[in-house]
Amino acid sequence: MSDDAQKPVNPFAAWQQLLRERLYLLISNLHPMLRADVERAFQERGKLLFDPPDNSASDVSRPAGSWPLLTLLIAQHISPDIDTTFAASVAIATECFVCALDLLDDVEDEDQTLIISEIGRARALNISTTLLALAQQAILSSAQQGIDTKYILRLLDILQQSTLVATGGQHRDLLAEQRAASDLTREECIEIAAAKAGSIIRLACLFGAICANASEAECMELAEMGELLGIAHQLDNDSHDLYYLIQSKNASSGLPAERSVKSDLARGKKTLPIVLAAKSRKPLQEQGEISDEEKQGYLLALNEGIMTTWGISLLYRERAHERLRVISSRRSLAPELRLLLGFE
Repeated sequence: MSDDAQKPVNPFAAWQQLLRERLYLLISNLHPMLRADVERAFQERGKLLFDPPDNSASDVSRPAGSWPLLTLLIAQHISPDIDTTFAASVAIATECFVCALDLLDDVEDEDQTLIISEIGRARALNISTTLLALAQQAILSSAQQGIDTKYILRLLDILQQSTLVATGGQHRDLLAEQRAASDLTREECIEIAAAKAGSIIRLACLFGAICANASEAECMELAEMGELLGIAHQLDNDSHDLYYLIQSKNASSGLPAERSVKSDLARGKKTLPIVLAAKSRKPLQEQGEISDEEKQGYLLALNEGIMTTWGISLLYRERAHERLRVISSRRSLAPELRLLLGFE
């Protein structure tokens, strides 16, 4: 069998190409030095300009540009004959918005990601500011395509609301670092997850619905599905991140030996597994001299917190699936959209 025959088929290739063309057009007027850094931000894993390794299935299981693809495919689901130039412009606004928040999150959490190590925090902050402006510009550019102003204003309003909700969630997350894990509640952790991850997928779904002129009922169904799916993803990520940190623990200290670029434990991040564990065991960071038995007891509590959090994430995922079943009962979803949502 030839190498070409072994390469996985990318069902999103045509849409990715369309979106990349719109992105390059949007950033074409930036100063060349700024444009180079903006392009670099979009080359991170999962972003629209990410180039996966040869023979990699990553573009299928997690395609490059999954956020704008979600907006575009939802718009086409609701209105198959939609103006793809308009839908692609709105989808690029989604990509710019998410990329900006990701960069800000890396800086605020002091994560040494590859792009931060390459360009530094100051340039990363300037890129994120540029990306937020580009998200608005992508929407405003639709006026040149003859799109009714009412759609443009509504999209801009949702963008502003989502920015405030997401940054509000991030602020609560940062302030939680100063609190004892035992002081936080399960409800607070889920509220933060809803504000951060939930608001982002909610925006991606709403953008697609609005540019396709969906009914208010359809918009709310898609928005609710997106928020539930975002919460599920966040809780699932929290569970897996902490699990892998624990697996790499140093046997003598009971703590991870090799620091991940994600510094949740080091910074005292209060993710749901840690908060649940603190209800039964005082975190190691808050203890003085401790015995090996106490260390093992806390690690056991963390594992229980991870399993509980994962179970809650599955519950939210099932709720999102219920919303999707209602949505697809009126109009069948394209296999690519189901795959992108993780329900294929």
